Amino acid sequence: MKNKLIFALTFLISVVTVRILMYRFLHMDISPMIVAIAFLLIQREKFSLFNFNRFNPLSFIAIIIITYVLLFLMIIIQTHFGFSEFSMSNMGQIERFCVIALILGLTEEVAWRGYLFSKLKDLTWLQITIIINLIWSIWHIPTHYYSLAGHFWISFPLFIINCFEIGIIMQYLRVKTNSVIPSILFHALIIIPLMSTGMQSKVLYLGSFPSIIMILLFLPLTIYCYKVGQRIHNNRLSN
Repeated sequence: MKNKLIFALTFLISVVTVRILMYRFLHMDISPMIVAIAFLLIQREKFSLFNFNRFNPLSFIAIIIITYVLLFLMIIIQTHFGFSEFSMSNMGQIERFCVIALILGLTEEVAWRGYLFSKLKDLTWLQITIIINLIWSIWHIPTHYYSLAGHFWISFPLFIINCFEIGIIMQYLRVKTNSVIPSILFHALIIIPLMSTGMQSKVLYLGSFPSIIMILLFLPLTIYCYKVGQRIHNNRLSN
């Protein structure tokens, strides 16, 4: 466990440092993938750790349908109660959003639910969940510090909860399908509607991002994915 924590801390420091440097000098960021590949090459590991395996799509399709229903409900609730406004003016850029979302999904998930998950797979489900999603949350600080609405010490804990919920769902897809591809696709597909709807907050924390409404709506799905994923993971550890 101690060696795993040292590895995770080293990975976190590396990926945050590379992210800051890439944004400062290149105005772009693919730091998770760059750091994951660097770690893999330095330690002379196999690229199979990224887990680009073929998979049965049924679980992924079910989860993405449920996710889009929940996002649609979030929009209805936040609009109906005046928590936020949504505009379709960005729909003209949907193709651009799709490309950006796919790049983000690929460059992040090969590290988080690909390489990191493979390196930590001998730990308990709870330990993996905390380590990966905490790293994922902290990694966002350099670029999300000024974009989170409201007081940072309220918004960022809400953002961490949101990251853990979405992260647990993707972690479930990773262990259920034994492939990182569903996590990549899910990551991309959940970003697209958030970018294209042009959400404008009217009520802080209820209509802003991260939204308490979104957190509450996704909670049952998150609990289900955590429990089922934990059972699958424990069965594999015992075999």
